[in-house]
Amino acid sequence: MRVRLLLAAAAALTTTVLVACGSPGAQDDTPQDDEPADELTVLVSASPSATGLRELATEYTAETGVTIEFVEVPTAQLPTKIILAVQSGQQTFDLAQFDGFTMPQIAAASALLPLDDFLGEDDEYDYADFPEGLQEYAKQDGTTYGLPLSTEPVVQLYRTDLYQQLGLQPATTWDEVVGNADALSAAGHYGWASAYGPAVSAHYYNQMLYSSGGRLLDPESYEPQFDTDINRQVMERFLSLVEYTPESSRTGASADMINAFSQLQVGQLTAASGWYSTVADPSQSAVAETFGVADLPMESGGPYDSINVLNGWLLGISPSSPHQQAAWDFAAWALGKDNVKAFIDAGAPPPARTSTTTNDDYTTQLPYLTAVGTAAETGAPIERIPETAQIISVISQTINSMATGQLSLDEGMAKIQDDLTNILVQAGRYGG
Repeated sequence: MRVRLLLAAAAALTTTVLVACGSPGAQDDTPQDDEPADELTVLVSASPSATGLRELATEYTAETGVTIEFVEVPTAQLPTKIILAVQSGQQTFDLAQFDGFTMPQIAAASALLPLDDFLGEDDEYDYADFPEGLQEYAKQDGTTYGLPLSTEPVVQLYRTDLYQQLGLQPATTWDEVVGNADALSAAGHYGWASAYGPAVSAHYYNQMLYSSGGRLLDPESYEPQFDTDINRQVMERFLSLVEYTPESSRTGASADMINAFSQLQVGQLTAASGWYSTVADPSQSAVAETFGVADLPMESGGPYDSINVLNGWLLGISPSSPHQQAAWDFAAWALGKDNVKAFIDAGAPPPARTSTTTNDDYTTQLPYLTAVGTAAETGAPIERIPETAQIISVISQTINSMATGQLSLDEGMAKIQDDLTNILVQAGRYGG
């Protein structure tokens, strides 16, 4: 078995770090000659994906003698850690786990090593086994900076027992989601759960927006779209579901939403597919045997294609690492075809290789993989620009203010439009 290494770091980047991205600490981004590697350091964020890597690392060390040390970093600090490490010129890690939507900021700081040369030379990793859309997810401005560590598009989770009792079917449109929420609520259950908290609510609004044919920004001009009919309609619908949502989710984060579905009488929600293992784990979930998975609802009310939003962790290599080949060896081995089953058995959502999402054994073990395969073929990430993390933060905070009654719908939509316009004008991305 050959050697390969994994890079694990992800999070949201602060404006201060963004300003510093072009500072003189930037490294040469071409693969460097390696020193012998006895140990590799991987930045990770607490997640099933990190757990999967840790378990595989034990086997890797036994076979190669290379020790893999994991350094856990809070998700929101990962991009900053990655960028500052490279700007300082110090080698503090070899690999890092990072979220795809943070890649524009990290790549703009030259804090990730381009991987296209490795991919072109490594036939065993078989990058052609990934759908084109997922290969694009791992790129910024045409350059590949990460290997897919997880593929987590949005799926629908629903209570099979409650749906059977009430004669309901999984929703195929967002109107049907609202209808099911009404029926569940009338029967004394929570009709919906989503995370309306100030750090994450934009992600859940985006799920509904993109699958309804809307976008945050005009794809050509980057003009914010919060003064358009489709964005207003989707926001109104998203906020209308607050009344069906448990209190803990109204101000909470993703984990609060999943905990509500796992422990309370919540009939339905939409979430990144990576949460499946949590809900299916009897030690963490009271509904492990009574929930099902369905595709994300879709509608065609907006001017753009209705798509699923691609989410997922990527694994990258530090351009400051003196062990770049060894890092690649671990990453490509850990995320290769031969380790898919071990990754799944560890409770980690696997990267959506075509050979994985069409494998009957895997789809039986993880029923959501069929929906993941479809999304990997047709889905897309949200806008890939360095300002994305700041945009998500602004939208999330304002949605929370609307969901908790501090702002009206009109006030909130106007605020988001103005705030995003200011961000993009100041960045020189939009002319105003």
